[in-house]
Amino acid sequence: MTESEGPKVFVHLLPSLIPRGALAGGIAVVVDVLRATTVMVRALAAGCSAVVPCGEIDEALKAAAGLPRGGALLAGERQGLPIDGFDLGNSPASFTPEVCRGKTLVMTTTNGTRAILASLDAERVIIGAFANFAATVQLLHAQDRDVHVVCAGTDGLISYEDTLLAGAFAQHLKDMGAELSNDEAEIAASVWLKIHNSLWLRSGDPDAESNPLVRYLARGRGGRRVLELGLAADIEDAAQLNRSHHQITVELVRDPLRIVVAQGSA
Repeated sequence: MTESEGPKVFVHLLPSLIPRGALAGGIAVVVDVLRATTVMVRALAAGCSAVVPCGEIDEALKAAAGLPRGGALLAGERQGLPIDGFDLGNSPASFTPEVCRGKTLVMTTTNGTRAILASLDAERVIIGAFANFAATVQLLHAQDRDVHVVCAGTDGLISYEDTLLAGAFAQHLKDMGAELSNDEAEIAASVWLKIHNSLWLRSGDPDAESNPLVRYLARGRGGRRVLELGLAADIEDAAQLNRSHHQITVELVRDPLRIVVAQGSA
């Protein structure tokens, strides 16, 4: 990016669709709305000191074993279901201050942790959710560098809920002066614009939905799976836009690889 250019926004609807070398020098924001990045933001807001993302179950077990006794919290899922022998699954409400305070969360999921690990070529890797959306937009805008929104998807396929959040990031950054620079960014922003007005039309109507975003997150493949598993409350948690006590920015740091609350975050 030259001095005369403004920042550009790219959306990658799956990690496998990131062009080789595209993330270099930029800032990646990884989103897995249902449910990994939502959980990570929740866990750090609840007092976890760090989150260690692992691609495989064996890696997570090894990472947890290397932490001080009693200091690790093992969590994750495969095909939406909790992993045998782990402390927790992937439901945001499970990550309470009583459970999280002072612990290192070691986490492996079918889609989200792998999307994070696929984004390591970026200069910085940020973790995004609806819960910390406003704080994350401000961080991305302040960076004045190209932004790549990386969607985790569901089982190697594009997901509606991640596309919605990617579109929200793309559109808000566009409104702040950035340029949408690939077709996926234009598509995602258009999807977000189509539904976002309904999110604010609640007051004064006793029959209005308490949170219309829940309905939208339930539409896609990922949302349908969560409902099939009987975890509708997880969708309600993931749909909490700009949750007041979750206004932190969350980033991946290296050596060792871990996700923490960004310096200077609220």
